[in-house]
Amino acid sequence: KICQPEPIIGVFTLIITSSPGGAFSNWWCSLFNADLTLSVLLTTCSSICCVGMIPLNMFVYVKSTYGKTINIEWSRLIV
Repeated sequence: KICQPEPIIGVFTLIITSSPGGAFSNWWCSLFNADLTLSVLLTTCSSICCVGMIPLNMFVYVKSTYGKTINIEWSRLIV
């Protein structure tokens, strides 16, 4: 049962794990005295790219995992 979650829980888990994690990157850079400006720049680029990549990831992952597509109003998610 743990490895086969219901589709609604699986889709939400995929969305959460596909989202960019900028705060975690900033924490690592701060911990190791890395270039924080570079980390912020990469987090910004990652956040911009996720607008198009998360829907693409959801299509690919849900189609391969559950064998069907999901109907989501993507325009409402952008706002």
